[in-house]
Amino acid sequence: MAIFEYKAVDKKGRTEKGKVDATSLNQATSKLRAKGLHPLSISSSKTKASNKSKTIKKSVRASIPSKVITAFTRQLSVLVSTGIPYDKALEILVEEADNASFQAALSDVKAKITEGSSLANALQDHSNLFPNMYVAMVRAGEAGGTLGKVLSQLADSREENEELVSKIQGAMIYPIIMSLMGLGIVSFMIVFIIPRIIPIFEQFDTELPLPTRVVLGTSGFFTEYWLQLIFVCIVLAFVGYRFSKTRKGKLIIDSFLLKVPVLGSMIRKIVVFRFTETLGTLLSSGVTLKQSLDIVKYVVANLVFEYKFEQIIVDITKKGLDLSHALRKTEEFPLSVIQMIRVGEESSQLDQMLGRIAVIQEKEVKRTIEKSVALLEPVMILGMALMVGFIVLAVLLPMFQLNQLIQ
Repeated sequence: MAIFEYKAVDKKGRTEKGKVDATSLNQATSKLRAKGLHPLSISSSKTKASNKSKTIKKSVRASIPSKVITAFTRQLSVLVSTGIPYDKALEILVEEADNASFQAALSDVKAKITEGSSLANALQDHSNLFPNMYVAMVRAGEAGGTLGKVLSQLADSREENEELVSKIQGAMIYPIIMSLMGLGIVSFMIVFIIPRIIPIFEQFDTELPLPTRVVLGTSGFFTEYWLQLIFVCIVLAFVGYRFSKTRKGKLIIDSFLLKVPVLGSMIRKIVVFRFTETLGTLLSSGVTLKQSLDIVKYVVANLVFEYKFEQIIVDITKKGLDLSHALRKTEEFPLSVIQMIRVGEESSQLDQMLGRIAVIQEKEVKRTIEKSVALLEPVMILGMALMVGFIVLAVLLPMFQLNQLIQ
């Protein structure tokens, strides 16, 4: 299956350009004529949907935003719910796709379905785009005959996660800008202003005040060794980045972040939200509890909790504990959440209860983010004021001292 780019004329004589999904040039021509178009030129797209190497898959993943996959999921759920077959629905979505890389991937999925593959298996071949949770829910939807509903739930879940990520990113913009501005101001004063002022006071045979000596020493150090400092920072950043990609490094970083005041609390709430929201969606789609937990442990994006979930799975499958008792053993989940899960288990409405908990946790996360940003702004302003004030004090103290000597 390939993508063909065409230029054609419609019945009214208007020129039209676009792309069409077909197995051959003849089939592409036939499809265009069936639409009432007269082809002027047809050429095979350079993008191929099959035989992708791992390196290419990584680049494709980077070029396809998460919102594109979410929009596709929503559109597919609508088409499937109306009774349109998978291959026809995908044919429509392939032609409407704006992203060339994603269009090629969908074309490959459609080709596999045409050959007799299930939608879940076809999507699984593109695991770089469709994660385990996505494939598991689609497989459950196909088996239970509720694919349209499952895809709708999956689209809702992805939209909620994207909204949360967008909220966090938006909240961090102001603090980052303030930090960079403060660092720039302090660096400018230390490197350019202080070296031009302090030598005036050094002409007098008197000892400079301690704040002045500290600022002068810092200024001299940065001025003399700035090149070495840049090199050291680059090396440390590279080593830190490589270490953070190892399992041990990620575990250390995740453990540290959970212990940081305010930030640790917010991370825990995000983990609980993702856990309850994802698990509830999977269970309501017909995925078993064990399969769901195997998927959820990778969704929470925290290695500390990932290890906890591995223990939870052992406690449930081998020791016979229910979910609420297994969660209590970890000592990582709020008691209120555990109690609500227990009520859901006793009433045989665990998936619905998890959905309610997810809604509550999402609101808690948003409130925590707003409070944290509101608290961070005055703290940063105070920090910058102290730094600038210390430098100003370092300049003014010698002036007062010199004034006393003159008098």
